[in-house]
Amino acid sequence: MKLHLEFSPPFNEVTKSLNEIFEFEKEISLADLIEYFGQNFGEKFTDLVWEKGNIGVFSKLLSIIINGRSYQHDKFLETRLKDGDQIVFIYIYFGG
Repeated sequence: MKLHLEFSPPFNEVTKSLNEIFEFEKEISLADLIEYFGQNFGEKFTDLVWEKGNIGVFSKLLSIIINGRSYQHDKFLETRLKDGDQIVFIYIYFGG
């Protein structure tokens, strides 16, 4: 299974890549993907995902977009990813 990932700032600073294709032997969930990235990119990546280290609570600045749709619901982490899915990790910044 191939997943197409896009890492917007500040994620690209941790992954050292803006776009990358990752291959997995079997179907995985969004939670599995985040855990995989934590193992491969380290604590800096997980610190960007979770709200102040509170695993399971997404950062308020984070938006994860799957196939062009940004959504979060109670079972978002259980979302099953499929071959060819396009996933974007992006931080939403506000300021003036």
